[in-house]
Amino acid sequence: MTVRTDRAINPWLVLGLICLPVFIGSLDLTIVSAFLPEIVLDLNLPLQTALDDAAWVVSGYLLAYAVSMTFMGRVSDLVGRRRVYIACLLIFIVGSILVATAHQWPTDFLYSIFRRLGQRPEREVVTLIAIVIGRVIQALGAGALVPVSLALVGDLFPPERRAQPLGVIGAVDTLGWVLGHLYGGILVQFLPWQDLFWINVPITLVILVLTLWALRRVPVRRAVGRFDLPGTLLITLALLGLILGLGANIEVSSTTGSFEEMNQLPPYAAPVLTMALLAFIGFILVERRVKDPLINLSMFRNRGLSAASVVNLLVGFCLMIGLVSVPILVNMRTEDPTKITEAALQVGILLSALTVPMALAAVPGGWLSERIGYQRTTVLGLGTSIVGFLLIWQTWRIDLPDGIIAVEMALVGIGLGLTFSPISAAVINAADDEHRGVASALVIILRLIGMTVAVSLLTGLALNRVNVLASAELGSAITDPQVVINVYARTTVRVLADMGLLGAVVAGAALIPAVLGLRRTATTTPMPTERLTHPTGD
Repeated sequence: MTVRTDRAINPWLVLGLICLPVFIGSLDLTIVSAFLPEIVLDLNLPLQTALDDAAWVVSGYLLAYAVSMTFMGRVSDLVGRRRVYIACLLIFIVGSILVATAHQWPTDFLYSIFRRLGQRPEREVVTLIAIVIGRVIQALGAGALVPVSLALVGDLFPPERRAQPLGVIGAVDTLGWVLGHLYGGILVQFLPWQDLFWINVPITLVILVLTLWALRRVPVRRAVGRFDLPGTLLITLALLGLILGLGANIEVSSTTGSFEEMNQLPPYAAPVLTMALLAFIGFILVERRVKDPLINLSMFRNRGLSAASVVNLLVGFCLMIGLVSVPILVNMRTEDPTKITEAALQVGILLSALTVPMALAAVPGGWLSERIGYQRTTVLGLGTSIVGFLLIWQTWRIDLPDGIIAVEMALVGIGLGLTFSPISAAVINAADDEHRGVASALVIILRLIGMTVAVSLLTGLALNRVNVLASAELGSAITDPQVVINVYARTTVRVLADMGLLGAVVAGAALIPAVLGLRRTATTTPMPTERLTHPTGD
């Protein structure tokens, strides 16, 4: 049963308010990559050896961001959306303050703990640990904001009007972490890196006050049941194992020069991925037995939800093809490797040609979903992205003008963006009120998994193909080094073009569940298992 709001409440105003912290939280996922070397240098740590440890400033955020999504949606079902949303904002504020002040009292506090344990690490190393801890706390709040915001939209909007606002939130989340590198790179030119985290505090506090005011008359609905701790621990372990085993990297930056740089699975990949698989199997077994599961597996009996989930997974895969291709192409075309700033700007512009149209397309995607249905809108979006990918396959050469690349990226972005609204609405509308938070988490988690798998699979296959093609062209004769460089650059761009064909194939595969499983109409019947308490205030 959808929460009926007071007539004075404007749900679109609430949507605008909750989108801003979602955007800020997703920006912070990749913002640090722009000035990570600067952090290491400020701490007087050796750049060559400390960067691997400092990478946890990004990876730790990603892991905590993903983990918080797995269970906070369910917590919002049980406790109430408003309370959890406020808690998420406060956690994000605390994390931002900890990062901004990491070199001060957090370092002193951690150092005192190390001293009590009989250890005397360098203070600079302790400061780096404090930054990582602050980033993890930040992410626990930011990641949870996404499913809770999606569920809140599901509460505020009736089923037939949810597609557009749900698509907007999904697009804003994806747009934020893609633009984080560019945003951080620009601001760090004018501000100390600590100030980038201080900025979060007043903005989030203002949003907190405004959101409390906007939601003051919205009744709270709480699902009946207990929190599934065993299921939460198992799915968290499975998700952590998957992301860590595949390299904990969906961050795209201008420093990515080749497939080889991205194709670096950790030495512990095999055992960690095995652990993830076993944890997932255990999760399925537990969820089938417990009275109040974290994820009600019966949800997947709904054909629309299952179909939308598969499409969402494949859309994440397709999105990563575009995000991986652009930085590598730019670096292959950069003749002077010292011009890092110019390359970063070009990557940012070309990635914006993909992500900005993608975010904007979520709005007409929602409008179309409400008029022609989820199925036709999703098919239209996938078809548009297929056209863009096929153009990439046919046209990409090392001397291709940026304007043509931008147009092709925009076609892919518009196509994928059109699918955000119908996919989100199909999943969330298929769930009853007491599982809406969980369904909202599925929307983002499945896309994240698709992207994570894509990075590992694509880079491995592409690197192997580059080596095979380049070796065949060069032969066994000793060749001038510049000729070798040119051959590998040209071959890499050729493989990038082939990835366009792969994108078209994957998007084409997504058409199958979209056509067979998604409803033709814009409304979906939720599962008839509502168990809600009476409305109550926080």
